[in-house]
Amino acid sequence: MTRINTNVSSLVAQNRLTRTNSDLQTSLTRLSTGLRINSGKDDPAGLIASEALRSDITSINKAISNTQRATQIIATADSALGQVSSLLNDVRGLVTEAANNGALSDDEIAANQLQVDSSLEAINRIAQTTTFQGRRLLDGSLDFVTKAGTGFGTVSDLQIDQANLGAAGSVNVNVKISQAATKAEINSTGIPASATATFSAGKIAVGSGAANTPATLQVDLSDSFNVGAEASGTIDFTNAYVLGGTVATTATAITLGSGTSFTVDAVLGGAADGSKGNSTKINITAGAGTTTATYNSSTNQIDIALKNGDAYSDLATAFAAISADFTITDNASAGTFVAGDGVGLLTGKFSGGADTTTPGSFNLAAKDGAFTDGTVGNNTDIVFTSGATTGAAYDEGTNKLTVTVAAGATVSSIAAAITSDVGTYFETSNISGGSSIFSSTDLTALNAEALTSGTDTTAAGQFKLVATQGGPADGTKANSTAIEFVAAATGVTSTSAAYDTNANKITFTLAAGATVQDILDAVGNDLSASFQTTGTPLNANAIFKTSELGTATATETGKAVLTVPTAGTSGLDELTITAKNGTADTNGKTISFATNNSVTAGTAVASLDNSGNIVITTNNAGKGSFAAIRNAINSSSDVGALYSASITGTSGDGNFDIGTDTPSTTALSGGASGGGLNADLVIQLTGSTGSEVFQFQKGATLSSVIQSINLVKDATGIEATDSSGDLQLTSTAYGSKSVAAIDVISEGTGGTFKSGLSASRSVGTDIQATVNGYSATGDGNTLSINTSTLDLKLTVAAGSSTAVNFDITGGGALFQLGSDVVSNQQARLGIGSLNTAKLGGSNGRLYELSSGGSKSLVNDATGAFRVIDEVINKVTSLRGRLGAFQATTLQSNSASLTDTVANLTEAESSIRDADFAAESAKLTRAQILVQSGTQVLSIANQNPQNVLSLLR
Repeated sequence: MTRINTNVSSLVAQNRLTRTNSDLQTSLTRLSTGLRINSGKDDPAGLIASEALRSDITSINKAISNTQRATQIIATADSALGQVSSLLNDVRGLVTEAANNGALSDDEIAANQLQVDSSLEAINRIAQTTTFQGRRLLDGSLDFVTKAGTGFGTVSDLQIDQANLGAAGSVNVNVKISQAATKAEINSTGIPASATATFSAGKIAVGSGAANTPATLQVDLSDSFNVGAEASGTIDFTNAYVLGGTVATTATAITLGSGTSFTVDAVLGGAADGSKGNSTKINITAGAGTTTATYNSSTNQIDIALKNGDAYSDLATAFAAISADFTITDNASAGTFVAGDGVGLLTGKFSGGADTTTPGSFNLAAKDGAFTDGTVGNNTDIVFTSGATTGAAYDEGTNKLTVTVAAGATVSSIAAAITSDVGTYFETSNISGGSSIFSSTDLTALNAEALTSGTDTTAAGQFKLVATQGGPADGTKANSTAIEFVAAATGVTSTSAAYDTNANKITFTLAAGATVQDILDAVGNDLSASFQTTGTPLNANAIFKTSELGTATATETGKAVLTVPTAGTSGLDELTITAKNGTADTNGKTISFATNNSVTAGTAVASLDNSGNIVITTNNAGKGSFAAIRNAINSSSDVGALYSASITGTSGDGNFDIGTDTPSTTALSGGASGGGLNADLVIQLTGSTGSEVFQFQKGATLSSVIQSINLVKDATGIEATDSSGDLQLTSTAYGSKSVAAIDVISEGTGGTFKSGLSASRSVGTDIQATVNGYSATGDGNTLSINTSTLDLKLTVAAGSSTAVNFDITGGGALFQLGSDVVSNQQARLGIGSLNTAKLGGSNGRLYELSSGGSKSLVNDATGAFRVIDEVINKVTSLRGRLGAFQATTLQSNSASLTDTVANLTEAESSIRDADFAAESAKLTRAQILVQSGTQVLSIANQNPQNVLSLLR
């Protein structure tokens, strides 16, 4: 069908030709640009993928460039460090040469010093002039910046090699030391100290009479606690275990158990933590150098350490340290503290209260005979709780007294409730501050001390124990008899006593609930042949718990020693004999007595027997004055040459009777000049730096042995000290690399050095610590870690166990090694200053080697050698660290990034680049179709012309 108005064939031909022309243009564009994707319409997804890959490739190429730049910087620094190492080696040689001052003249040593000074100047110059694009590399500007925290003062050397400061730009470093480094240590007790021998005499025969002062056993137990206002509390434990006689009043007197007491109050407004001292625990222990008082607000505890012999004024002075939180009131200032007396006895707690300055208190005691189990309220637990009304309840099964305190209750109402509710078992007395008001929460934490009152009495059990006339079977007449209390076995219901003649000790075995009368009966039943009791017992029915008396023996009095003088003797005389010299000739010698008719009555003669023992001879009557014995020793040509005698105790009658007095036979040891070896000795000491053989003659003193060992301690690494009269050998260094070994090559007969050694070999231990939770590697007092985020080495003060905290706030050379600007694709490297004022360690700094310095060649060549060795190690370590960073981190990073770029480029090319073979084929096809379409369009346009032919 032919139409005139619409040439459909022409339109179809035009459309096809348009498309073909478009395809032709696309092929021409791709072939001319070489890209398959020239615009987003070509391949939207492919364009996105291609652009992402192009971005990665661009960043990685820059990362490769950064890595190459970092390599160049590290190489520059390493080159300069190589020159510094060469200079340091030269200085080391000069120091070694200058130490030969016996062969070198002063001018030669001065010339060496000039070279050292020049080398130090050169090192400073290198540190200042080593630059890369204007940035100095070795002047310390690339070192990390730190901010000191707690314990940082114990750090003697800190080296931070690498740190990832993250997005925050800083990192906190927390070092916790679980075990401090130690030295190797060996002790020897085999060098005897100076000798002082004493013997006591007097009328030691046992009898009875007005002047006789036999030993007594006295037990006085009463407990009181005060609770009251302003969170204050008074703890007054009168726990006295007094063993009388000539020893008891000084050896076993317990000041805190003699009715003395003190009051501790929280300062108005409260302790530092704002609790007003509520539930503050008081713990009393034995002190050392001085009486101290400290308060720990985190644990809410006051620790009091009582020094032996200190008075209450010393405790008041100690409280000045915590006066902002607590005050102390001296309630009874008589007496002094005796070390160990208060240990474990005075542990109590404050208990809240109204905010007033007047504390309330009362004494709470168990009633005698009120308890069916026979405990008499002993160790009753007292617990305070809050409630609606004030009341008290007692559970005999659990031995627990519960006091319920209502809000606003007063001290008087609490005491009244105890009386009304549990008055069958307990009674209160000595109420003070009765109107003090307590809130319901103030007393909830109070767990009062368990009652240890034994019985409710103020007159404790007491009796006198003396030796029966004639004395025990061994003839000692009870002199220095020891007393010990032990608990009976389970099921044993009777109290007994036994006397051991060999140990000269009385052992009382106390059954549960034993009374003073039971102890008296045991003496009469079991010990009547040797001992007897005298005097009227005070409160013979007083009940004692066996564990209490056992504790008394072990904690406060040890073994109660009875010294029982005879009638008519008010004291003892004592003569002290001291060896004059430090040789071993006096070691192990004894003192004995003999009689001879040729000796004038009342005098004495001193001589040495064939074994060197001292023999004191009196006349046949066996009597002589102490003054005569002293004069005989001091005037004797042979005895006086070795010993001197003096009278040190004059409370007896001044005479010695060989028939009735028993002198000590304690052997003398060592000499007065500090002791000495008992035999010739040859030893070899081996330490971490070398070994040495020592030969000591018999009689060599402790001080001379120490001096000989310390003369070569720099060569052996072992130092000797006097440890309370014993030889102590320790390594000069700390850690597992420090060794102390001793080999006794030979020791003469009678020598005690080898047998007195604590060990033959000892090794120190390294510090054990964690850094930010990571376990650190210890080397002596130095610890180090190397993690992906932190690489540091830290040295603390010798033997320190103090935790260290500090912040790394900036610094370091930051290298961008990855394509993304994130912390895990960066490396921050620290390069410390190479200035001589900074280079060094625990042995000193490099600048000290300069002229006039403390470690110049003239002043201290040995110290200079130690410093230069430490500096060489540090510089070498820095070069190795930089080299490792360059070889492993930078080179591996560059190789990895190069491979990544190649792979990404190939991936991007496969997506975006044109395939010339395919595009050429498409171009040919498009060209043919364009030509064909043009011809077809021409034909289609001719069809309407055929209409004319019809018209014609």
